[in-house]
Amino acid sequence: MIIGCCAKPEMAKTVKQAGFDTIELPVTAVAEMSEDAFQSLRETLKQLDLPSPSFNVLFPGQLQLMTASDREISDYLNHALARVHALSGKTVVFGSGRSRYRPDGMSYPVAFRRLVHVTGIIGDAAKPYGITIVIEPLNRMETNTINSLAEGAALVSSVNHPNVALLADYYHVTLDHEPISDIVRLSGVSHVHIATTLGRLVPTVPDEGYSALFRALKATDYKGILAVEGKNDDLLRDGPASIRMLKSLWANC
Repeated sequence: MIIGCCAKPEMAKTVKQAGFDTIELPVTAVAEMSEDAFQSLRETLKQLDLPSPSFNVLFPGQLQLMTASDREISDYLNHALARVHALSGKTVVFGSGRSRYRPDGMSYPVAFRRLVHVTGIIGDAAKPYGITIVIEPLNRMETNTINSLAEGAALVSSVNHPNVALLADYYHVTLDHEPISDIVRLSGVSHVHIATTLGRLVPTVPDEGYSALFRALKATDYKGILAVEGKNDDLLRDGPASIRMLKSLWANC
């Protein structure tokens, strides 16, 4: 099991020292860097020997996907994904709950069709770089469209794009009381995030819920990254404890 850590660029050294295999950076942070800062980040990751195969936070909140023009979306993606590619990124998480929020007065069917269109644009932008876009279902407190694995799978199916797949985030799944077994029912996922349900913290203590997640992933022959996406006040303390616990649990499930 490859265990990554979702973190901002300035945390790269700490992520490496904590023992994580990879770092998952926010696309938005990378996209807004000056060219000098971006090149410095590339050099830092190289010196640390810290791979960055996955990225999250695809869109900034101010880019409202339900109303933005196709050109505005494409222009942002062309710049952002070029930088992801330059950092050897292969997977990009499409969560961005604020960006995909359905505005008042827009029906769910209309919003869903709009997301199908937008996700097709994202897939097309990712394809030349060999990047897979993974749809992240988010809990109902963070957005009002695509709130379950089933809805995410329906979006993936409707888009029907070779560069678009599904993500499972343990925190969102359990917060909204979804069955972990949906991972198996929906034929698997391509990327996974994990944090505690209570407080969205870095997981350090074994939990039957994590075991159920791992059993579902193993049942679908999951070979991807398990990216820890939790809050903490001491990653050098909590990171190694999390890695040890997750690897032990995975080996024994």
